[in-house]
Amino acid sequence: MRVRSPRIVQHDDHRRRWWLFAALLLLLAAMWQVFEFGKRRGGYDASKVLAERMQLAQKMAGLEKKLDEARAETARYRRQAQIERQASRQLQEELMRQQERVSSLQAEVQMLKGLVSSGAGTLYVRDLKVEPAGEAARYRYRFTLVQVKEDVELTRGKLLMKLSGTLGKRRQKLDRSQFSPDGEKAVKLEFHNYQDVEGEIRLPEGFVPQELRIEFLPRNKQLKKLQVVFPWPKTEQGEKRRGTKADATKQ
Repeated sequence: MRVRSPRIVQHDDHRRRWWLFAALLLLLAAMWQVFEFGKRRGGYDASKVLAERMQLAQKMAGLEKKLDEARAETARYRRQAQIERQASRQLQEELMRQQERVSSLQAEVQMLKGLVSSGAGTLYVRDLKVEPAGEAARYRYRFTLVQVKEDVELTRGKLLMKLSGTLGKRRQKLDRSQFSPDGEKAVKLEFHNYQDVEGEIRLPEGFVPQELRIEFLPRNKQLKKLQVVFPWPKTEQGEKRRGTKADATKQ
């Protein structure tokens, strides 16, 4: 006998799936229609909203640009204010210096008037300074030679300098050619009202200075000879030289 195997029959459910998919699409379409209907009823316009968004974006960009410009302008004004404050401070300092200078000149004018009225002369030396030059027996000097007579336009003459002191136990005088590096005995000068003079002094070994004599021999007939003596200033080098000399004398 032939045995027949049972036949299994499967029902195809593709049609059911398609019906479900179609129903889902219909449902989504209905929901979209409801959404669109709601927007139209509510006055929603997508193109208008997009245009408004673009306009707002442009306004935002413009505001950001103005903000950047305002920041840059603020920084510029701050720098300008700082520069103006600094310039104002410098001007105030310069003004104070000028005021001090004016006060000094006024005091000097009064002094010059006093000299002229008292008959003290028309030539004099002011602001003499003698300072060590860093090495033993070397000094720097500077002073101002002033002429106060009004009817003399140009002062001409010779400047001489002399040092008085001791060398060992003997008193000795040195003229400018013996202590000045340039070896000149006199210096020719031409000036209107004043002349700044400066130079260097090199003392011979063992010489102890005591007085500095400054002379000016004018060529102008209206002016008289100037001769003034200043005591040698006490300096650290001078004290050391005196101490060395005293020790050598004791020995």
